[in-house]
Amino acid sequence: MYLEVRKFFCDNEDCRRKTFAEQPGDEVFRYRRRTCRCERAVARHGISVSSGSASRLLEHMGIHISPSTVLRDVHRMRPSQYQQLKEVGVDDWAWRKGVTYGSIIIDLENGWPIDLLGDRETDSFRSWMEGHEQVCLVSRDRSTDYSSAIAALDKPIDEVADKFHIVKNAYDRFSKLIAENYDDYRQAVRKNEQSEELHESCSQESAKPPEKWKKDSRNVMFREVKELQAKGLKPTTISKKLGIARQTARKYCEMESLPPRNSKLRNGYYLYDRYVEQESVKGRALSSIFWELKTKGFSGSLSPFYDHYKYLSDGHRGYRPKEWKPDKKDKPIDERSALVPIKSLTALIDKSIRNKTMTTDELSTMDTLNTLGWFREMYEAIREFYQVITGTETVELIRWMKRYWKTGLSTLKTFIIGIMKDFKAVRNTIRLNVTNGITEGYVNKLKAVKRIMYGKAGIELLKRKLVMEHVLFN
Repeated sequence: MYLEVRKFFCDNEDCRRKTFAEQPGDEVFRYRRRTCRCERAVARHGISVSSGSASRLLEHMGIHISPSTVLRDVHRMRPSQYQQLKEVGVDDWAWRKGVTYGSIIIDLENGWPIDLLGDRETDSFRSWMEGHEQVCLVSRDRSTDYSSAIAALDKPIDEVADKFHIVKNAYDRFSKLIAENYDDYRQAVRKNEQSEELHESCSQESAKPPEKWKKDSRNVMFREVKELQAKGLKPTTISKKLGIARQTARKYCEMESLPPRNSKLRNGYYLYDRYVEQESVKGRALSSIFWELKTKGFSGSLSPFYDHYKYLSDGHRGYRPKEWKPDKKDKPIDERSALVPIKSLTALIDKSIRNKTMTTDELSTMDTLNTLGWFREMYEAIREFYQVITGTETVELIRWMKRYWKTGLSTLKTFIIGIMKDFKAVRNTIRLNVTNGITEGYVNKLKAVKRIMYGKAGIELLKRKLVMEHVLFN
């Protein structure tokens, strides 16, 4: 296609311009060789798919351009600054999981992404908020980095903690409690079985432990694997029966004893165990001992330090399981009741709290768990908390915290302390009808777009692919 335009000449001697070209109107951009419709087609394909795929798709439409040209067109776009925002949602996303992270910001009123940040640090989000002074509400997860950035602004901004993350935090604490007391559940399941082999095993386990004995949830599963291995079952069969990974079952079968956790070796707790125990007997607080060890080169953190030496105050410490020698049998059969894995128990609890229909086996498992005192207390607390967080009365949250403040369950007490530290945001979750679900959805979309880019592009291109889509397609 050829376009002819007129050329004009200026006879004014004082004018700097001597010639003028007729403008093509709205069909062609200035200084370009493609029509506006062609430009929009290139931009839409460049935003939707990778540059290579866009180039191949455009070729079928009669537009012959290279992938590099598609990338240049995408980089030429300039996203809006969105200065009139009032409500935003923020969440983190992973460049490399466990290594580097970024932040995504969503316009909650319109429901589309508006910006990406290269990290999730407090300073970055605070700088972004300083450039958007109209924002009066921020929906976030339980991250303290975003909360610290908002607090540093010293402005009347409403923080809303995402309801999904709050409930998930509650179930995570419940899952940890089950892991710490999984041996109690195991004994409750086995209490009616009278086989000689199980009787001998129970007699060994019921022997009076030392005065200070720390439980490790791995020991329970390790003993289960060894008992099934002693019956002649293969690792694949054991993994299916216990609901654990096949690699874990094979690893446990090859071990003669359960080694300590890697984190304990990495932080070198074994170097300080005897000293900490001696100082604890003298009446020194764990916090005082911790800060003294930090001056001597200890590299661990305070909370893991408390968890490791918890047995010095109100817990117990136990032994590694003894060696097992599997018996050779022609037809190995395990007739014992099956144990439900920890994650499945947590899912079952969620199903019960939400009043969903349960099978006979699930009801039987719940009846078994309800025979345990620690489970009943935690279940009632989480069930009441779920009713409070999904309700509309903020005063019920305070009543719930007062009701369970003196609980003897450390996991529940930790959860309540976390709610206290983030009380305003949790209260706004009940008071305001705001959710961060749209942000979570765009995080999933961002992951798909990032994979399309094959990890070879930077934050600027990723931002344009995500932020400019609603501009081009609406």
